[in-house]
Amino acid sequence: MRSKILSYTLVFFLLILLFSQISQIYEKSYIKNVEYESGEIEDFILTGINTDKYVMSGKRIREQNNKFLIDGFNLSYIKGDENVFIKAKKGIYRTDKDILDLIGDVKIISKDLSIDTQVLKIFVKERRAFNTEPVKLYSQNMETYGNNIFINLKTELLKLENVKTVYRGM
Repeated sequence: MRSKILSYTLVFFLLILLFSQISQIYEKSYIKNVEYESGEIEDFILTGINTDKYVMSGKRIREQNNKFLIDGFNLSYIKGDENVFIKAKKGIYRTDKDILDLIGDVKIISKDLSIDTQVLKIFVKERRAFNTEPVKLYSQNMETYGNNIFINLKTELLKLENVKTVYRGM
């Protein structure tokens, strides 16, 4: 009788072990079939250092296909002793083309100059930006209005069409 109980117990444990192995194999094959569609992070802060330092923050960042959709886009870009702050309601970064689209109340603020517009397209690798919308550039003593802005960040060239400038306090 004792040997019968021992043999049944042994068979029972072998069945449990076998079932456990089959279950693990099934789960691994099932996990391989799972596809990742999108991810989301709320209230995020990303920092990085290449030749310059930057800190990007926002309310939400979502990954969809080859895009990052950013709500409440804020970027602090530090190059030497010069800080540039870029803000927008939304940002869309296309990883396949390395393009950042800023949409809604876009503001670029530096030490001596601020730029306001509704949209701005930035080619990240080429370090160029442009739009075809109205633009306001302003500093302590002047305001400049125009459209079709082109910015070359490498050469620090800024072009604006249909320009109207107002000087104050001169």
